[in-house]
Amino acid sequence: MQTILYIHGYGSNGNAIKGQLLRTMLPDCRVVSPTFDYDHITPFEIQQQIHDVVDQEHVSMIVGSSFGGYQSLCATAFFQGPVWTVNPAHDVAQTIHRVILKEGTEQPTDEGKRLLDCYQHFDDEVFRRQVRRNQEGHWPESTPLHFALSTDDELLGDHRPLLQLFPHHAQVVWKDNCGHRFFRFEELAADLRASMP
Repeated sequence: MQTILYIHGYGSNGNAIKGQLLRTMLPDCRVVSPTFDYDHITPFEIQQQIHDVVDQEHVSMIVGSSFGGYQSLCATAFFQGPVWTVNPAHDVAQTIHRVILKEGTEQPTDEGKRLLDCYQHFDDEVFRRQVRRNQEGHWPESTPLHFALSTDDELLGDHRPLLQLFPHHAQVVWKDNCGHRFFRFEELAADLRASMP
């Protein structure tokens, strides 16, 4: 039985609906969906937690949504196997400032500034390294990237710049009328199954 790791988005948890749906969409697979504390643990520590789960649970595929999609893209630094990202954040420092810290309403707290600085450092050190690796054509065949993207993502907007960051990808599935939460997630069942190793 193959094991899928689902990485939830910001403000969600291990009981996220997509993790639950994966269990019904792929009943012959085991789905692990831990809760990650994005507010109080550094992204470097989150990546170590993901690495530990991958090793301990013998994960063969990662699926991540939104902020979890960003974490999934970063996990390609050590993970070998198919990776699916659903409406992933990619300009994470700007997204944290705009969405999480509510840009324009008030000055970020010291904790908010710390979070922003930490993610900017992580983005420079980890995410951008994976972007360069992909753009330079050094992406391993053992880690195919699959994107499930909404044409009407009200939170993150146009996802085409993301695809410019990762031109070497295996698949892009576009869906209309599903918003940032990707309400048509269940329609990915056949695509997910076809991509499994």
